[in-house]
Amino acid sequence: MAWTVATIVAILFLLLLFVRTPMRRAIALTIAAQRACKRREFETAARFFREAHEAAGKLKEPRKSLIESQIEIAWATLLYRLGKMGEAEDMLRRGFSRTRAAGCHPQMKPAYLAWGDLCTDQGRYIEAEGHYRTAIEGEEQIGNTAGMIFGLQRLGDALVRQGRRDEAEETINRAIVLETQVVHQQMARQGKEPGKHRIVSWSLPDLHFCREQYEDARKLYKEKVEHWEKSVTRPDNIDLGHLQMRLAAANEHTGHTSEALEMYTRAEQTFAREWGEGHPKIAAAREAKESLMQVAAGMPEERKC
Repeated sequence: MAWTVATIVAILFLLLLFVRTPMRRAIALTIAAQRACKRREFETAARFFREAHEAAGKLKEPRKSLIESQIEIAWATLLYRLGKMGEAEDMLRRGFSRTRAAGCHPQMKPAYLAWGDLCTDQGRYIEAEGHYRTAIEGEEQIGNTAGMIFGLQRLGDALVRQGRRDEAEETINRAIVLETQVVHQQMARQGKEPGKHRIVSWSLPDLHFCREQYEDARKLYKEKVEHWEKSVTRPDNIDLGHLQMRLAAANEHTGHTSEALEMYTRAEQTFAREWGEGHPKIAAAREAKESLMQVAAGMPEERKC
C-alpha cells in the first residue's frame, strides 16, 4: 500500500507524541496545540500547551528557559484569544522574561505583536505602540517584510487612536511602500511588468481614515469587508471584525447612520463568533453601537440615512 507524505508525517507525529523524552514530548505537544488552534479547538489546545509546559519544566537550563518561553508566548496568545486578558498578559511577561535568560529574545521580538493587540483592546495605546515597535524591529531584523507590514498597520492604528495622525500617516505610508515592493517582487517572479498593472494597497483605506477622508475610506473598507465576508478561507492576519468596525466608523462619520448601526452589529457578531465570550472586542463593538443609537435617537428622521 502506498502511503502519502501526510500519512507518514501523521504517524511520525503520533510516535513523537508518546516518546518519553521531555524535550520531544514538549515539542510534540506544542505542535498538537498549534494544530488544535487552527481547528478552533481552543480548550484542547490549552490542555496541550499546559502539558507541553509541564514537560519543558523537566529540562535543564538553558533548554528549559528556551522551550518554556516559546510555549508560554504561544499559550498566552491563545489565552488572549479566549478573552483571558490578565492570564495572557502575565504569561507574556513571564515568557519574554525567559527569552532574555535563554538568549533568544531578539528572535522572539515579532511575537510582541500579540502583546500590542492585547493592550489595544484594553485601550492602553501607548503601551501597545511600544510593543508594536518592538515587533516591527524584530521583523526587520529577520528580513520579514510581510510581518513588518502587519506591524506597521497596527502601529498606525494605535497612533490614530492617540490622535497622533501625522505620525500615523507616516507609518501607514511606510506600510504602503513595503506592500508595493512585495507586489512588484511577486509580479517579477511571475514574469509580469509592474508598470502595466494597477496596484491597490491594502493599507490605502487606513491612510484615508487617518486623514479623515471618510468617504474614500468608506468605499475602500466596504470592498474589503465584502471580499472577506464572502471568502471561504481567510488568513489569520485578516481581522474581519476590525475591518467591519472601521467601515462602521466611516459610515458614522459620513452620516450613514443606519448602515453604521448595521455594521457595528455585524462586527459584534463576528467578534462573538471568532473570539472568546466576554472578549473586549465584543464590548467595544457593542459600546460603539449603543453610543450611536443614543445619538440617532435625537436625530431628525431625514438624517438617519
